[in-house]
Amino acid sequence: MFKRSLLSLCLFGALLTGKAHAVSLEVLSLPLSTPPQLIDAFKAEHPEIELKLRPPAVDYDDLTQRLIRDSISKTMPDVIFQGYNRSALTVKRGLAASLSSFLDADKNWVQDSYSATSDELCRDDGKIYGLPFIISVPILYYNADLVRQVGGNPDQLPQTWEDITALAARISALGDHRIGGFFDYAAAGNWTFMALINAQGGKIMSADDSKITFDGPAGMRTLSVLQMFGKAGQVDMPRDQAYQAFSAGTVGVLLTSSGFLKSLLKQAKFEVRTAAIPIAEDGWLPAGGNCMMMTAVDPARQKAAWTFMKFMADAKAQQLMFDTTGYIPGNRLGVAGLKKTIGPNDPRMTSVRASTKAGEWYSFPGDNSLRITEVVRSYLQQVVTLRRTPQEAMTLMVNDIQHLLPR
Repeated sequence: MFKRSLLSLCLFGALLTGKAHAVSLEVLSLPLSTPPQLIDAFKAEHPEIELKLRPPAVDYDDLTQRLIRDSISKTMPDVIFQGYNRSALTVKRGLAASLSSFLDADKNWVQDSYSATSDELCRDDGKIYGLPFIISVPILYYNADLVRQVGGNPDQLPQTWEDITALAARISALGDHRIGGFFDYAAAGNWTFMALINAQGGKIMSADDSKITFDGPAGMRTLSVLQMFGKAGQVDMPRDQAYQAFSAGTVGVLLTSSGFLKSLLKQAKFEVRTAAIPIAEDGWLPAGGNCMMMTAVDPARQKAAWTFMKFMADAKAQQLMFDTTGYIPGNRLGVAGLKKTIGPNDPRMTSVRASTKAGEWYSFPGDNSLRITEVVRSYLQQVVTLRRTPQEAMTLMVNDIQHLLPR
């Protein structure tokens, strides 16, 4: 009797202190995808769910490698924020649950609170396996002070890669450790490399994934742009170091994800201007960012996972993500809200406008997908550091990739 009374008292006390949870939920993401403000808000609204964030992944390639290892050891998380380019791989390995039944059962929520920016971003074989959470596009960041210092006009920024890199070269010529431009070639999944190819209307591989197609004019032009940045004075350094250098005022032009806009605006002690990258009439930009995917198998955990995913996909949470990071909402309702609250000259509008051209972020097929990404990155580094010409790099890169593709 005493033991039963004590147990009841403990359970009652746990309920009062908010420590009793019906189910626990483990989430794997990148740092920017789960800001404390949103996580704390979810925990306050849903004390019945014990939310645990696993140590964040470095990038989507790292997240995918960890997920594959976890699947082997049967220690998978319940929800992942997977990069759009790796979502199909996740599905094909049988690691994600279809969301069709959850969406069908929650039609009122879909009707009132959620409209995917693009269903295609998290779809495989006609089925939806994820909710688009955040979207980013590659954009150009300019240090307006350095632009003026070399005779440029921040109100009329250059429109071609030749003019962009010429401006960068003039900034490098200022000396005093100035770096005219930095092309973020090491982005996960070869994202920026693919972006320049797609922006010209080019494709990475044939529709049936059997033949490399980026070795044509669009791919050669892309490697030439990297070479231009190298000749304009790009210093090879890790992405984080490049961001620090830009914020410190030593980098004039930076090409990277719009998802870092908020932090770069906050840290910079100078006027930051943004511009879309040059894009052809038939071109598009691969959508960066991620979709929330359910990897839980247990029904109770799936229910909790869906509750969490709906909370994060809500327009209010999406707008908070934009204000916190600069990432564009994956919910159309969130995008609509942004257009009402930020002015047309706000530097963040560059990414909102450019996102209308967002499309597929390609991923190489087969089990060697991640390895191919590393091969491409290695050759991009050799071009931007002027150790190989675009033609040399292209020939070697295509040969290496061909041996790693499914046969």
